[in-house]
Amino acid sequence: MGGHRKAKGLWLLSLALLVVSGCSAPQLYNINMRYEPTRDVQPIPKDGRQYRITVSSLIDQRKVTDTVLIGQVIRGGGAPIPILPRYVKPVDAVTAALRSLMTQAGYAIAPDRPAWDLQEATIRPEWGILVVGGTVDELDIGCRDQLTQTSYNARARVTLVFADCRNKRIFYLVSAESSSQLDHILFSEERLESQLNGVLSDVLEKIIEAPEMNQRVQEVLRQS
Repeated sequence: MGGHRKAKGLWLLSLALLVVSGCSAPQLYNINMRYEPTRDVQPIPKDGRQYRITVSSLIDQRKVTDTVLIGQVIRGGGAPIPILPRYVKPVDAVTAALRSLMTQAGYAIAPDRPAWDLQEATIRPEWGILVVGGTVDELDIGCRDQLTQTSYNARARVTLVFADCRNKRIFYLVSAESSSQLDHILFSEERLESQLNGVLSDVLEKIIEAPEMNQRVQEVLRQS
């Protein structure tokens, strides 16, 4: 009887070790950052003409030691597990999301992605009528995965700068931010991705669909 109990105890211990080893956390998580509409995008009014707008590469101004990181996962009492974008640097993913949104809104976006330091003196006429640049001020997804609940927290803040290339003049500067919080019983990379893309898309939509922004842009386009 004692031997049977001992054998059963060893079997249960082996099973537990197998489960733990099979559920061991990865060294890092990768998510695909992209624009995912959070609302219907209203197209801009058109007068039949095509206006070329250049979207420059945004500048990463996040207060982080490693600009490749976009967050971390903490599982139980373990060490933080880093979260990285899957294909590109975070700032390049935000630039691509901005280009995608502006294209859906009806703007003709130039294929070039020049670097611009957001100074009027460095604006180049060959960029077209308008150039849009800016900074990524915040971009982060955090997750605490506990036994009974997983909490996701995401936030983003972006500043965009709009300039008239012909007159080398900045005519509009605007910032927007967004955040989200989700509690769920399960952890998944898909939820990490959804939460971060949601706040990023919301921030960009707040700027691009704002009546004031469209009014300012249309005023410059009408002068062309």
